[in-house]
Amino acid sequence: MRLSTTGALAALCASARAFSDSSPFVLFSTAKLSEPASSEQLQSSSQVVRSAKDLLRSCPTTRYLLVSQSNLNVAHLAAGEAVPNFYQSLEQAESRFSVAEVAGHLDVKELSNYIREVCDGKSASVDEVDLEPLAPTQSATLKENDDHLALILDQYATEGSYTVIYTAGPRTEKPKTYTAEFQDSTHVELKRQLQQFGKRANVTSNLPLFEKYQFFTPAIFMGLLALVVLLSILYTGISALSSLEVSYGAFDKEMGPAAQKKQQ
Repeated sequence: MRLSTTGALAALCASARAFSDSSPFVLFSTAKLSEPASSEQLQSSSQVVRSAKDLLRSCPTTRYLLVSQSNLNVAHLAAGEAVPNFYQSLEQAESRFSVAEVAGHLDVKELSNYIREVCDGKSASVDEVDLEPLAPTQSATLKENDDHLALILDQYATEGSYTVIYTAGPRTEKPKTYTAEFQDSTHVELKRQLQQFGKRANVTSNLPLFEKYQFFTPAIFMGLLALVVLLSILYTGISALSSLEVSYGAFDKEMGPAAQKKQQ
């Protein structure tokens, strides 16, 4: 399980901006450990804890250090100049196991209790260290924590074999989340139509008069056609009235014997 430091943290650097609400997990030891069950760089906290327990079930070293670094993300470890002592410790380790993105809260206490259980009856000690929480604008804190961790590991190195678990503790800052912004579809469609109308107006502004405006439209044509039909009907009616011939006698009163009888 011995790999170069560059190879062990290549995935950490590659996914430095993957998820702001996840955290890295690094385990390194001076003892030779078995291969982890999974080498995927995106795992749940339960998967990581299970893999770590499999690696430590034989209690391979005499000292164990569980380091919690609040607000830690993979971008902090990707910058080698910010944690030079951490990189040096990885280079000197015999075995390494790292996961770039651990989804969910990883319970360090669970690992601590497990190590005490499997190392019961052996001369092994388990220590827990909570480093100063990191702030987004304070890079000096990371460097100070790295120096503090280096002093502890120097002492461990003089006393025998050791295993270090380095992970993020409880978050003291809320991770940034992406909020989608959607525009009103009606507003977008109206804006698009206005833009197209403006383009058409610019194209037709320099055309000749009879090409720019349509004088003989279908409505005018239908109106003229209806006018012709109405005029023809009017002409026919006037012609029919003028052709009627009625004599003046048709309007005189009837003066014959039959009319006199009616009057009596």
